[in-house]
Amino acid sequence: MEYFLGKVSPENILKASDEDLRNNAISKQKIVYLKELSKAILNRNLLLETFSLKPEEQIKAELTAIKGIGNWTAEVYIMFCLQKEDVFPIGDITLQNTLKELFDVSTKEEMILLSENWRPNRSLATYFFWHYYLKKRNRQPLIY
Repeated sequence: MEYFLGKVSPENILKASDEDLRNNAISKQKIVYLKELSKAILNRNLLLETFSLKPEEQIKAELTAIKGIGNWTAEVYIMFCLQKEDVFPIGDITLQNTLKELFDVSTKEEMILLSENWRPNRSLATYFFWHYYLKKRNRQPLIY
């Protein structure tokens, strides 16, 4: 049975039981991460509303200081939520596989070097590569 927890918010995540979260298809480990993030927001250790004023590296450092948030999560948050134009989430396996398919690259270092060609629009290039990957595999492209 699926339980609906209402609006997704730090308060509701912390109020929810682990069982309710698990019944909403959230893994045991992700429950820990969501609760850590929720605590950081509510304790004002993480001030999301200030991110638009900060450099991307500082935002990334603040996000990755939270247990369970790694570089990929931080970079994708910066791309989607903050709509930064020059993010290249090299940890993304789909991006890596697409670059290997389209270019003569095999290492992350080579991919990062290649991505310099798309500055200052590496986020847009990433969206194109993700779209290409999905379309080629007859999967629905992402709609933003």
